[in-house]
Amino acid sequence: MVFVDIQAFRKSVGHRIKVRRVELDMKQEELGTVLGLTQAQISEWEIGRRALRIEQAMDLAKGLRTSVAYLVGESEVRG
Repeated sequence: MVFVDIQAFRKSVGHRIKVRRVELDMKQEELGTVLGLTQAQISEWEIGRRALRIEQAMDLAKGLRTSVAYLVGESEVRG
C-alpha cells in the first residue's frame, strides 16, 4: 500500500501551476478569467490549500497549455 502526503502533493501541484503560469507571463487574475474562476481560487491552488477536481485539472492544463501529467508530476514536459 502506498501512502501519499496529501498536503505535500497539493503544494507540488500548486508549484507546477505557478511555474507554468509565470512561464506564460500570466497573472492569477488572467488565468482565472480564462477558466471562469477567481484570482483567489487560483491562489488557493498555487499555495496547496485547495485540491483540484479532475475536471478542473483538465481545464487548467488546457488553460496553461500543458498536460495533467505535468501538473501532477508524472511528466517533466511542460508544453
